Amino acid sequence: MRRAAFALAFLSALAFGAPAQNAPMTLAELVQSAGTIVAGRIVEVREEQHPQYPYVSITRVTLAVERAFKGEVRRRAPSGRFTFSQIGSSELFRSFDLPRYHEGEDVVLFLYPESAYGLTSPVGGAAGKFRIFVDPQTKRRMVANGFENLELLRDLPRTSIRAAERALAARHERGPIEYDAFAMLITSLVNTRH
Repeated sequence: MRRAAFALAFLSALAFGAPAQNAPMTLAELVQSAGTIVAGRIVEVREEQHPQYPYVSITRVTLAVERAFKGEVRRRAPSGRFTFSQIGSSELFRSFDLPRYHEGEDVVLFLYPESAYGLTSPVGGAAGKFRIFVDPQTKRRMVANGFENLELLRDLPRTSIRAAERALAARHERGPIEYDAFAMLITSLVNTRH
C-alpha cells in the first residue's frame, strides 16, 4: 500500500514534465510548449522500472531520427538515435491518456522539456504525437495526431508563415496534413520563436 501511495505522490509531482491535458491543441501551442520536436521511426520500446524509483514504471522509447526541429536532439543523439522516457507502462498509470508506441511506427513527437526525474511526454497527450503514414491514393506522406488534427491550424501567426501555408490553414478543419507542409509549418513557427 505504501508503494502505491509513493507512486501516486510521485505522479502528482508532475514527474513527466508537465500536466497531461489530452485535448486538441493548435500547432502554435504545441511548438511553444515543446522542449523537443523530433521526427523518426520508433526502433525500440521497453517497459522498465525507473532507475531511481523502483516502484515507478516507465516506458523508454528510442527513435531513429529523421529530422530534429527543436531541442538538443542532435547533441544528445550523435548516432542518429534519440531516447526518451515516459511515466507508466502498458498496464500501469495509463489514466493520464499518454500515447502508446510501437516499434516500426513513424512519428513526429512534440515532447515537454525533460523533468528533473528524466521523464517527458508528448505535449497535450494524444495532441503531441503524430503518426506519419502514406496515403494509399496520392502516395504522399501524411501526418495526423490522436485528434485527427482537429483545431491544429487554427490561429496560426500570419507573419511567420508563407502564403501557401496560410492557404492550407484557411481551408483545413480536420484530417491528415501532408508531411512536407507540416514540416514547413513547424520550422516556420520554431524559427519565429527564437
